Amino acid sequence: MDNVIRKLTSIELDSPFPYRDTDKIQVDFRSDFMKLTDDKNFLTGDFNTFCMNIAGTLSYVLAGRTGDIPQRQIEKLQLSFFNWFQQYKFIEDRISDYEEFCREYKNFEEARMLLLKYLSKRKRD
Repeated sequence: MDNVIRKLTSIELDSPFPYRDTDKIQVDFRSDFMKLTDDKNFLTGDFNTFCMNIAGTLSYVLAGRTGDIPQRQIEKLQLSFFNWFQQYKFIEDRISDYEEFCREYKNFEEARMLLLKYLSKRKRD
C-alpha cells in the first residue's frame, strides 16, 4: 500500500486548470456543444468537478481518513470523466489534440485508478 501512496503523491495534480484548452475545445466542437441542453453544456465546470472529486478523495487518503469519504464520492470515483459526463463522448478520441487538457486528464485518471486500487485493498484488509 505504501507503494500506491508513493505513486499518488508523485502525480502532478496541482497544475493550472487548462482553461485555454477547454475554451478551444468548445470552439472547435461548437456544433456539438450547441446540441447539448444548457444543463449538460458546462465542460469547464464538469471537468473541474471530476478533478476535484479525485483531489478530495486523495486528501482523505493522505490524511488517513478513508472511512470518512462519502459513499457518493466513492461511487463517482468509479467513473472516468467520459463515463460520468457522457455528453462529452464526442471529444474523447480527440483530447490528445489539446495538450494541457490531455495532460490534466491523464494525471487525474492515473490518480483515480490508483485511488480505486488503494481503496479496494483497504476494504479487503
